[in-house]
Amino acid sequence: MNGINIITDEKGNTKALMLDLIYFKREGISADKVLESLAQLQQWIDETPVAQKKDNSWESAKAKLEQLKDQK
Repeated sequence: MNGINIITDEKGNTKALMLDLIYFKREGISADKVLESLAQLQQWIDETPVAQKKDNSWESAKAKLEQLKDQK
């Protein structure tokens, strides 16, 4: 449906939805029609990847420094 925009990251993962309320009002689209179009919202939520927290330990910092050193 026009007025519902899916925002993705560079990998194509769905990150957000934007609802254009002005478009809905201008086109006379009811909330019921919008909700019908969002029927798969739970599926989108379930499929959205959650970024893992990065390990910021001293060991990981040393490993990263070793990698940089090896690249030279």
